Amino acid sequence: MKARSVPQFDPANLLSQMVWFIAIFAVLYFAVVRPTLPKVGRVIDERESRVGADLDAAEKAKGEADVVRARYDEGMTSAREAAQAQVAKAKAEAASAVEARMKDVAARLDAQADAAAATLGAARAAARDSLSATTTELTAQAVARLTGLDVPPAEIAAAIAAQK
Repeated sequence: MKARSVPQFDPANLLSQMVWFIAIFAVLYFAVVRPTLPKVGRVIDERESRVGADLDAAEKAKGEADVVRARYDEGMTSAREAAQAQVAKAKAEAASAVEARMKDVAARLDAQADAAAATLGAARAAARDSLSATTTELTAQAVARLTGLDVPPAEIAAAIAAQK
């Protein structure tokens, strides 16, 4: 029995297979590929132009966004500087007001201290005068009780003054 080989690999069928291959390839090429290639080319060209336009629009939008960002940064910087200037001005005004108020309070306290010192000095002088009179009177009474002598207050005051 003769071994059968696969028909695709049989050299006797090679020429007919090549003819059918070329015929089918030509039909597919001219019927399918050739009419669709221009359409595919147009689609690819459209996509390239759309992508290019989108990239250009994106670049333009980025440029505009950069300009807006720069304006925003400048606005924020100027607003920050203006706010800092206002804060510094308010601080200076507050410090000036506090300093004026402190001077006013210090002047009032100095006046009150001077008045208190004057009142205290007057009270001391009155107390010394009263103490001197009281000492003289008490000494006169003690001498009168102890010795029974009546010493005039002027002599007692002179004796006390001599002791100082």
